[in-house]
Amino acid sequence: MNSKAARFIGYCLTIGLTVSLMSGISGCSSSSAATTTTTTTAIVSIAVTPENPPNISVHANLQLKATATYSDGKTADITNTANWMGFNDTVLTVSSTGLVYGRSSGSAKINASMGSISSLPVTVTIVSQ
Repeated sequence: MNSKAARFIGYCLTIGLTVSLMSGISGCSSSSAATTTTTTTAIVSIAVTPENPPNISVHANLQLKATATYSDGKTADITNTANWMGFNDTVLTVSSTGLVYGRSSGSAKINASMGSISSLPVTVTIVSQ
């Protein structure tokens, strides 16, 4: 075999070995690879603040806030994602973001919820001007 043929065969073997090694490396995995554990925390309670809201006038607004406490002890503001419920639409309305609007004199309870978890209700009193 002449030297030219030997170099060509050597070149082909080098290319073949390199390609084989590269494809083996890219598909390689290690049994000691880190695993990611995802834990979900559940809401255990919801608090609406202020707990004792000030009286507001007819045609005035009051912003309430909802805070969730999770099973890991952390808290988060859920004011804009909670479901708000006012229990007397003739006295007040409450928006999807916890904004109370006084419609007529009287008192009404409001609470916030997420799923099956509800806050204790707060009582908002609307007064005439």
